[in-house]
Amino acid sequence: MSRFTLLSGVACVMALAAPVAAAPPIAGRAYPDSLPLGTLHIDAIAEAAVRVFAPTDDPDAKVKVEAPAFVKVLKTDADAKPGYLIIEIAIDTARAGDFKGEIAVSRDKSVAKVPVSATVTARKPGTPRVLVVGTPFGAYSADAGTQYKGWTDVVTAAGLDVSYVLVRNDQRNLLRDINLARFNSVLVADGALVLQTRDDVKRLRAYAENGGRVVVATAAFYTGSVKGANAVLDGYGLEMLDQEPPPAAKTITLARDDFTAELVKAGVGTAAFFRASPIEVRTGGRVLVNAAGYGKPGLALVATAKAGKGEVHALGVSVWWYWVSEGEGKGQAKGSDNAKLLGWLLVPPRQG
Repeated sequence: MSRFTLLSGVACVMALAAPVAAAPPIAGRAYPDSLPLGTLHIDAIAEAAVRVFAPTDDPDAKVKVEAPAFVKVLKTDADAKPGYLIIEIAIDTARAGDFKGEIAVSRDKSVAKVPVSATVTARKPGTPRVLVVGTPFGAYSADAGTQYKGWTDVVTAAGLDVSYVLVRNDQRNLLRDINLARFNSVLVADGALVLQTRDDVKRLRAYAENGGRVVVATAAFYTGSVKGANAVLDGYGLEMLDQEPPPAAKTITLARDDFTAELVKAGVGTAAFFRASPIEVRTGGRVLVNAAGYGKPGLALVATAKAGKGEVHALGVSVWWYWVSEGEGKGQAKGSDNAKLLGWLLVPPRQG
C-alpha cells in the first residue's frame, strides 16, 4: 500500500470523528492539539503521533523537535500532504509519576507546541493487560486531545494496564517482538487490520488459540480493513461483511432485547452505533449484539467465537475509542453503555 492510500483511509476516520468540519490549516497548528494519554502502568508501551502544519518555501529548512525528559522522539518525517510533518513519540514508563510537558516543533517560521501528559502508576497483581495494535493517539485520529477522554476514562474506571503501539506501512510486522502472552487481550484497530502481515495474523490466531482474547474493531468505510478482520476471524464462525448499513440503520440505538444475558448482567442496557458493519454468525460463533434493522437474521454488530483455548470478538465499528465518548457527535455514545460494552469485550469476566 502506498503512503497516500494509507493516509486517505485514516482521513475517512477523521471525517467521522470530528464533530465539526475541519478549519483551513494554520501554520503551527497540531493535530491533535494535545496528547493526553491518561493512566499508564510501569513498563507499558505508550506510543503516539502528532501531525503539524509547518509550511516552508525553503527546501533546506531544518526541523527542530524539543521534548520533555519523559518523552522520547521516535521519528520525524514529512507527511504525504505538503507542508505537514509527522512526529512519533513514546512515553517513558520506567517510573511512576504524573508527567506533563510540551513538545515544541519548529520549521522555518512555523512553531507548534503540543501539550503531552500521562500518569504512570505501579501495576497491581491481577490488573488486566490490554495491547492496542494501532494507537488511538495518532497523527490522523483527532483534531482535539479532549476527544480521547471517553477512552481514557474507560481505562481508569476499569483499572486497565494498556499498551499502545504505532503501526506504519514500512514495518515488516506490526507486532514486532512483543510477547503477546503477557496480555489478557489484544485489540486490533482498523489501520492495523489494513497493514497487518501474514505473520501478524498467524501470531494473533496462535495467541487466541492458546487462551488469549483478540478483539477486531472496524467497519466498511475504512477501506481494506474488513478483509483484514476476516483474516483473523477465518474459520471461527464469524465473518464481517464489507458493507455499509441500510439507511434506516445508519444511526441506531439498541436496547436490552438486542443483547445477550451476559451483557445485560454486566450493566449494558443501551448501545449506540453509527455506520456499523454487520457480522455474519455461523456455526461456532455467537451473537452478542443483534444487528437490528439490517434486514437479515443471524447478523450481529458484536459477536464472539471460541478459538482453541481462547476467543475472538468482532466489533463492527471503527474509531472504537471515539465510540465510547459521551459526546453528541455522530458515532459517539451520548446516553449509552458503549463504554461498558467495550470494557466487557476487553476484560474476560471473572469465573465463579
